[in-house]
Amino acid sequence: MDLQQSLFPEIRKLSPRPALAIRTRTRVNGIASLFESGYESIARLLHEKEKQPSGPPFALYYQMDGDDLEVEFGFPVKEPVEGSGSIKATWTPSGKALITVYTGPYSDLESAYEFLMKCVAENRLKPNGVSYEVYLDDPSEIPSKKLRTQVALLLAEK
Repeated sequence: MDLQQSLFPEIRKLSPRPALAIRTRTRVNGIASLFESGYESIARLLHEKEKQPSGPPFALYYQMDGDDLEVEFGFPVKEPVEGSGSIKATWTPSGKALITVYTGPYSDLESAYEFLMKCVAENRLKPNGVSYEVYLDDPSEIPSKKLRTQVALLLAEK
């Protein structure tokens, strides 16, 4: 399957939604275990507060410099919920974004970023440096080759 034919870019305006999230720095090789324990902690806090996520988990990457990542990850919620400890009340991003939906293992997500960066260059768009991933499928229920991830590059305001 040709990646160019399986990915479709779309510019969309994102609306902010309340969320609970953890913001931290990590190494690339630590991201899976960080997400696993962090998402569990957030889900536990939501359960304690008798609240539910209002959508799938997400991650925002503020810096992806080689092996060093600054990441914020969590769940959207219907209404603001008070955080606890490292879990903070926040908002999902807003503004224009170039978005595609990638299907495949998380380890190959870089190909979606390469595709979006090519679209940015071809259309003279300017990213603001933040990327946003929404994990549309549960990896405990869906084979890795069928996992769908919405990948977005937030665009600079003109």
